[in-house]
Amino acid sequence: MHSVDELVEHVFKGNENGYDALEVDTYLDGIVQDYYAMNEYYEKSDARIKELEKENKSLKEAKDKFEVENTILSEKVKISSSSDGSSANNLDLLKRISALEGALYKAGIDPSKI
Repeated sequence: MHSVDELVEHVFKGNENGYDALEVDTYLDGIVQDYYAMNEYYEKSDARIKELEKENKSLKEAKDKFEVENTILSEKVKISSSSDGSSANNLDLLKRISALEGALYKAGIDPSKI
C-alpha cells in the first residue's frame, strides 16, 4: 500500500516527450489496487458492524427479559419465605408491585396487558 507521504512526494521522471507513460500507468495501477483493497476492507467492516449491532440488540432484549424474570422470582421467594403470608403489610405489597411494574415497563411490557 502507498502511504500518504509516498503519494505526495512521488516525482515522475521526464523525457523529451514529457513523462514516461509506462511509469505513470504503473504507479496509478498501484494506487487503484490500494483503493480496491481499502474498499473491500470497509465493506467487510460495515457488514461486521451491522452484525454486531443486531447481536447487541438481541442480547439487550434477552437481558431485559431476564431482569423481569429475576424480579418476579425474587418477589415469589420473598413471599414464600415469609412464615405467614399475611405478615406483610400493605406498604410492602405496594412497593413490591411497583418494583414489578417498573421492571415490566423497562422491558417494554405493559403490566395491564398481562
